Amino acid sequence: MAHQPHYSPMARQLFGQFLDEEIDRDTLIGRLQEMELQLQADAGDEFGDEDEVESTQSLRIRIFGGDTLGMSIQEIEHDLQDPAHPNAQILMRGIAFGLAEDELEVHFE
Repeated sequence: MAHQPHYSPMARQLFGQFLDEEIDRDTLIGRLQEMELQLQADAGDEFGDEDEVESTQSLRIRIFGGDTLGMSIQEIEHDLQDPAHPNAQILMRGIAFGLAEDELEVHFE
């Protein structure tokens, strides 16, 4: 996964707003999808074949330092569907930890 240092601060801000209940889950997911589209467009410009990049590369959020795989937007959306579900609670704690330790990062693969 290629770290995207210029997108990570934006993602940290979005997740912070989500935890502070300034934005809802749908807004968080929508903005992450916009970020992914921008990364795909940038990669398409760089490599010259935008269609291939869009179908094979995606945004991954590494929640904390030990997270080697990261999470896709779809995985985040799924886990946050039911705030009472244990997966949502675990993810929320992971996000809070990642933000507190400044470890939450955007990757593109």
